[in-house]
Amino acid sequence: MTELIETDSIININDQHSFIVCCFYTESYHEHAMRLKSSLDKFSLSYYFSQVEDAGYWEANTRLKPHFVMECLNKFPEKDVLYLDADAIVKQPIDYFNNVTADVAFYKTKGMPSMSHDYLASTMFFKNTEPTKALVQQWITEQVDGKNTQVDQDSLDQAMIKFENKISVEPLPAGYIKIFDKDYEGEIYIEQYQASRSQTKLRRQKIRQRNRIVGVVLLGAVLVATYVIAG
Repeated sequence: MTELIETDSIININDQHSFIVCCFYTESYHEHAMRLKSSLDKFSLSYYFSQVEDAGYWEANTRLKPHFVMECLNKFPEKDVLYLDADAIVKQPIDYFNNVTADVAFYKTKGMPSMSHDYLASTMFFKNTEPTKALVQQWITEQVDGKNTQVDQDSLDQAMIKFENKISVEPLPAGYIKIFDKDYEGEIYIEQYQASRSQTKLRRQKIRQRNRIVGVVLLGAVLVATYVIAG
């Protein structure tokens, strides 16, 4: 069971915007989160930062995301929620989110080359509506206990399929989810620095472990075959 356990938090509220930026992070991401905070202070944005206990490995930490989003929707009922990963930086004013009328605004990647999921989950806007909350609850429901390598985007894709005709979705412009090393010629408002690339993934560990086992089995088979032929 995924559990969100907060160890520290920072809240800054102002009424200049209809949304609040929300971010959760583990201790290893603290420096990234504080850089994000500094960029939000520069533009006088409301924010809520929550440091949480590490769930044990990267994939499990990603599965905390829908729980955190639901917490924020309930904690700030008068604000819409702009979720940002801790390794993001806001580069320009993001007044755009004051004018989103859809239930959610996500960047859709379905069908794009080299993309493994239908949506990116590093910049996500949630209008504080009942349909939005129902989607987030479905996102949580789609997480499978015991499936250790499942990540937040796996369950998000499944939830979005089930809610295809139940919520309104605005395509998030690319400038609000710019990945730092990807070519892009437009205006950059939010840049994502992909700190997860340096994190040890359970999926990779399992693949390496499987490959070692296969290697040992193959070596054993070769030795046995060599012994039989030699005999």
